[in-house]
Amino acid sequence: MKQVKILFLIAFSLLGLVLASCVPGGTQPAQGWSGITLNDGILYLGSMEGKIMAVNPSARSQNLSFPADGEWEYPITAPSGGGLSCSQTSTSVAIYGTPAVDGDLVFTGGYNGKVYALNTSARSQNLDFPQMRDNEWFYPKTNEVIGAIVGSPVVSEDAIYVTSSNGKVYSLDKHFGDKKWESDVLAKKLWSTPYIEGNKVYISTFDGHLYALSAEDGSITWSFATESGIGFVSSPAVCEGTIFEGSFDDNLYAVKIGESEPLWNFTSGNCFWAAPVVSNSTVYAGCLDGKLYAIDADNGTELWSFDVGSPIVVSPLLVDDLLVVVSDKGMVYLLKTDAVEDNRLLKELSIGVSVQASPCVLDGMVYVRGQDNCLYALDIERGVVIWKFPLTTH
Repeated sequence: MKQVKILFLIAFSLLGLVLASCVPGGTQPAQGWSGITLNDGILYLGSMEGKIMAVNPSARSQNLSFPADGEWEYPITAPSGGGLSCSQTSTSVAIYGTPAVDGDLVFTGGYNGKVYALNTSARSQNLDFPQMRDNEWFYPKTNEVIGAIVGSPVVSEDAIYVTSSNGKVYSLDKHFGDKKWESDVLAKKLWSTPYIEGNKVYISTFDGHLYALSAEDGSITWSFATESGIGFVSSPAVCEGTIFEGSFDDNLYAVKIGESEPLWNFTSGNCFWAAPVVSNSTVYAGCLDGKLYAIDADNGTELWSFDVGSPIVVSPLLVDDLLVVVSDKGMVYLLKTDAVEDNRLLKELSIGVSVQASPCVLDGMVYVRGQDNCLYALDIERGVVIWKFPLTTH
């Protein structure tokens, strides 16, 4: 399993070079692993062609022509560099973070180093972007860019927060895109998603630091560092004053906010890529060793584990007392959370392709975006795929 970790790290180290290159003719596949957000019955996600898409599950179940009611798509593009193998043209931009939705606005960050606010009404009418009267914007507002954005944007009250590959955190006005503040450089690059609680912004870094920033001005109010100096890639999960965070050093850490030593650390067979989920004093964490761990949040004791046979790179979904776990190979599992029950597996099914994007659940349906650039609707309790929708150009 150590080889799995090495392959992941090599692939991600090469990622920037791959995305920055152009092929003859000036075209460039966007790729990415954007997750799915649900808002008011509509699914929002980024396609592997670099489009933000709104998908209506009801319309897809009826196989209506796209776009149907509530549906739209908008391509995120940027000028190509015009190097030796690139022509001066627009290229699609990779979208890695899960879109954030607040009312009529959909926020996303691109690997081109810009943040976008899209209005659902303006996009459904296919109006020119940005419609400023509808609070559409992009940041930076000039031809300049910040570092590539990999983590998801987060909305809290009147601000949107994003991390950048330049190592900084940005707070932007959600209505106009004006910069409220930018933090100091916290690391060589930041890929994690911020976690907002109260007046604090929590950040994890590749060099093994956790930070609490003031939501007012971005100043550092607390920091924690692992002894190993080996970093975090997942976003922090915060519950009752404790941060739960998986690391590249094969440990899941529990750190009381304000403390300099971990409350506990749990060692697994490989690193934790996805953020854990915390509920009822139990931490549920998927690992690259192919196991889903249930861990006592108070003392770090393993309560139980379930082996899915391949790396888990997305966070589990908790629905009442059931867990939805998706493996890298595209297997989807419905597990019972009762720690004293031996027979945990209720259902399992496969979509047959790799999954690296966060799924979502609505009315008993699980929606998964595969790396084949298709959106799948799964009735997990019946164990069947209801529909498959290609996210290619329509």
